[in-house]
Amino acid sequence: MPFPNIDQPEIIEIEPGLRLKKFDWNVDKMLEGYHDPVVYQNSEGIFDEDKIPDMGYIKSMCRYLDGAGELYFIQVLENGEYTSVGDVTVKPENPPIAIWVEKYRGVGIGAKVMKIVISRLSSLGYKKITGSTVYKWNVASQKMHERLGFTRVRETDRDYIYEYTISDE
Repeated sequence: MPFPNIDQPEIIEIEPGLRLKKFDWNVDKMLEGYHDPVVYQNSEGIFDEDKIPDMGYIKSMCRYLDGAGELYFIQVLENGEYTSVGDVTVKPENPPIAIWVEKYRGVGIGAKVMKIVISRLSSLGYKKITGSTVYKWNVASQKMHERLGFTRVRETDRDYIYEYTISDE
C-alpha cells in the first residue's frame, strides 16, 4: 500500500468520459502503448530500438510505480465503453503521466490528469510535488507543467526538474 492506511479509489472521475481506473495488471494495451516511439522516448528516455520496453520492462515498471504511489490507467469513453489510453501514478515525487494513444495527445488530457494528481495529493495532506522530471525534448510536457504553475528548479544534460507548491484552497 503506497499511502499507509489509505485506500486507493477504484475510480476517480475527472469529467464525463474521462476517468482514472485503479491499476489491475491488465498490461497488454500498456505494452502496445509503450511500443510507440513518442511514448518510450518522452516517458522513458529510450532512443535505442534494441531497448524498446518489453513485457518484463512494463511489469517491472508497474511493480515499482504501484509500490511508490497510486497507479491508475487513464481511460476515455469510446463507443459506450471505457478504454485505457495512458497511465499515471499519484505520488509526491516525480508523478509520471503517459498518454499511449496518439489521438489523445495534445488535447488537454495530461493537464486534466495532473490537476487530479495535485488534488489527490492535497487531499492526502501533501504540500509539494518535487522532482517532476521532464526530458528536454518533451516540449509539450514542459509547457503543461509551466501552464499549471510548476516551477523549473534545475536541469541536467537531458532534463528539466519541476516543483509545485500545493495550495490549501
